[in-house]
Amino acid sequence: MSDTDRRVAVAVLATTAVALIARFVALGSRIAHWDEGRVGYWVLRYAETGAYTYHPIVHGPFLFQVNRVVFEVFGASDVTMRAVVALIGGLLPLTAWLLRDRLSGTETVALAVALAANPLLLYYSRFMRNDVLVASFAFAALAFFIRASDTGRRRYLYAGALSLGLAFTTKENALVYVACWIGALGLLLDWFLVRARVHDRSAVAVLSEHGIAIARGLRAWARDLVGGIVVFFVVVVFFYAPRPELGHALSNPALLPGVVSRATLGSVKKFADTWVGGHPHSYVSFFVHDLGTLAGSALVLCGLAVLGFLVDRYTDGGPRPLVAFAGYWGGASLVIYPAISDITAPWAMVHVVVPLAIPAAVGGGLLVRGLSWPRADVSRWVRGVDAEAVVSVVLVAVLLGWTVSTGVSAAFVHPQQPGPLVQYGQPNAQMGDTLAEVDDAVAANANASGPDVLYYGGHFYAASEPSVAPDESFAEPGHWTWRLPLPWYFEAMGAETASVGQPDALNDTTAPVVVTRAQNYDVVAPKLEGYHSTTYRLTATDTPTVFFVRNDTADATAASLASPTAPAKPAAPGVSARS
Repeated sequence: MSDTDRRVAVAVLATTAVALIARFVALGSRIAHWDEGRVGYWVLRYAETGAYTYHPIVHGPFLFQVNRVVFEVFGASDVTMRAVVALIGGLLPLTAWLLRDRLSGTETVALAVALAANPLLLYYSRFMRNDVLVASFAFAALAFFIRASDTGRRRYLYAGALSLGLAFTTKENALVYVACWIGALGLLLDWFLVRARVHDRSAVAVLSEHGIAIARGLRAWARDLVGGIVVFFVVVVFFYAPRPELGHALSNPALLPGVVSRATLGSVKKFADTWVGGHPHSYVSFFVHDLGTLAGSALVLCGLAVLGFLVDRYTDGGPRPLVAFAGYWGGASLVIYPAISDITAPWAMVHVVVPLAIPAAVGGGLLVRGLSWPRADVSRWVRGVDAEAVVSVVLVAVLLGWTVSTGVSAAFVHPQQPGPLVQYGQPNAQMGDTLAEVDDAVAANANASGPDVLYYGGHFYAASEPSVAPDESFAEPGHWTWRLPLPWYFEAMGAETASVGQPDALNDTTAPVVVTRAQNYDVVAPKLEGYHSTTYRLTATDTPTVFFVRNDTADATAASLASPTAPAKPAAPGVSARS
């Protein structure tokens, strides 16, 4: 390794270390978003029952399979449910090292910084959703494939197949990544053909040359390509296979074909039934929303991406295939996601920011190296100083400072307040103290009959408490999902829940915790003597909700802890009692 490569490697590693720290510091400080709450809840149910089957509405099985193990080992909490995403998102800058033969040393480091510091990637790396996971695995897969091509080393092909398989286990839009790659390759081919005409070469001859080269490469790598496909297939089947049927099939191979069919063809059918066919909405309004997200969270990155793409394209020797490919990919994603998204959500732009990080690294590299700007007039005022370097340093400091300050504000200072990164389902409140009180109340009620938590009112009422399968609908009230993210917290506590719709049902209730909408306060409060109440919003801008907690629960908890014979209400296997 040369001294230059060594310096680049150290810089990429240092950037990755900072990225990991930024993603894990105070990871549990934000109250769970609705999506985090429902997936976290179903992971707990899976841990308790051992039953899992793929449900496209909650996306791929990766978080279910991995977080089940995490919860069993470390307990269930806001920190542990986000830890895997934080880890993968924090390691994403390492992929820049795989592209070092296609980028300069400065650009390689700039790419790592872009993937580490972008506010959108930082915020959603601290969030239990699949978007950062699919983006990271897909980006890593592409980087491994490119590295395999650059070095001729087969191990990178297998690493890429593994990464791509993992991408397909996280979220269904992994298919969009592959489609964008194919489209970007088509545009690259078009550029090669146009350039051939400029050099008076036949397009047919260029196509023939590329076709022959590809055929030779496929023949030389045929065995490893088959091996890579097998790796991809095994990863997909392992994650998508229903449980406990997979365990039964491993002990009885006669059952394996049926399990494999359900994991592959069965999952494809479920995906098509849920997501194929589109979601009626205004494309323009979604597109404008996405532009607002990019303006509020990735303006610097997008600006540098445009600069890097254009400069690389129109300077001597350009465009470089990787930079052009990433620019096409990012542009296509910006056009596609407003059409395929079912709701306006900032996390969709993760899939635009990640590919644009490559041309942004080129733009950042230009600033770091210094542009060839006229400096005669400036040098009159700055004697003995390279004005070009001064301007570049100032620009880099301003842009990096803007990016870091935006990320710190969004991820740490105001992670729950409405803004370009906060989606409607994020509670706009810090409920930690009240949730701790509820946890104490559940523990104190361990030996009592009746529910630990009683929901009141039509908004929270459910005809039956949640079943094993995530059968969800947000169409109308009267379903447990309107309680989110509370089911995640209450399930982690081991709380028994129930719901009532009539005021008389609150008479003489023994439930230590009652939850209702704030509009029901005047009806509920007179019936709950000896309770104190606190009000929070369960969404960013609506649903004010009141928590009534019985005043004697703290003393009862202390007494039960002092008694060595007092039994505790069991929680889900491997799950801690406190969230």
